[in-house]
Amino acid sequence: MEQKNNTWVITLTIIITAVVVGGGVYWWQQSKVVQEEVSEVITDTTETTTANKEEPKEPLTYSTSGVSASVSKKTTSFGYTADQLVSMAQECGNEQTENYFNNLVSKFSGATKTVYNFKYTGDSQESDTFVVTLLPNKAGYSSLDEFKKDFDQCYAGGDAYPTMLNDNWLLFVNSCGTGINDGSDRPIGCQEIRDVVEPTLKLN
Repeated sequence: MEQKNNTWVITLTIIITAVVVGGGVYWWQQSKVVQEEVSEVITDTTETTTANKEEPKEPLTYSTSGVSASVSKKTTSFGYTADQLVSMAQECGNEQTENYFNNLVSKFSGATKTVYNFKYTGDSQESDTFVVTLLPNKAGYSSLDEFKKDFDQCYAGGDAYPTMLNDNWLLFVNSCGTGINDGSDRPIGCQEIRDVVEPTLKLN
């Protein structure tokens, strides 16, 4: 009788051990599956977030449709000095002090210009490149008159005439030279491009 009881106890112990071990293995497998599913969800979320990132918007839109041209873009320094702006203002009959332009130049400290070169690729006489320059509107101009008062060029052949603005950008264009024809009957490439591109210029 005692032997039967011992056999029963051993059998019961084996069954309990098997249940505990089996349950532990099952719980561990389920926990691993849940972790893998969570990992997959996090990965998918990361991919979705990356896909939804927008590329920085170009500050300028334009069209070169209908003219043979190549377009290049570069970034340069602000470039203007107070003395230069005083001279330009005097040429336009604007008698501002040098101190005024020192203050103006300080507003553009650290600013850079973005220069778009639209080069005529056909046979032409000079000039063959229409130049559009963008400058951040750090002075907070709200009208073209304000913009021109400080940056206008009142002489022929200038390289940066104030033309357009919005809250973020100031836009200048060059003059395509002095307009003198060399008598070759070739087109003035800059003007050919300007006639097409300038009406399409838009600040974003």
